[in-house]
Amino acid sequence: MILEKQPYYVNVETGEVHSDKTVSSFEFEIEATSEEVNRLTKLFRACDEAARDTFWRSHVPYVPYHNDLDNHRYDQALKDIYQFIHDHGQPITREHIESMGILD
Repeated sequence: MILEKQPYYVNVETGEVHSDKTVSSFEFEIEATSEEVNRLTKLFRACDEAARDTFWRSHVPYVPYHNDLDNHRYDQALKDIYQFIHDHGQPITREHIESMGILD
């Protein structure tokens, strides 16, 4: 069975993905299958988990940001999200993400 791609609307800040663009504000439009959207949802969960871990690290003042594994994990999770959106995005979405320089 081949799953058909359809448009989805993504808000990275809130971690929301909707098939109806009127449900919530969105930043990016992508074309994806339901399985691909499930993968994006898992990426958002991983990013949220990493963000919670960085909260606890932030209370340890002697560990620099760039030497902390939790911060690296959060940064990588965010890059994975933007890479997914770039790979599945409309041309304007891909151009915008490329202009952000986050995937360099």
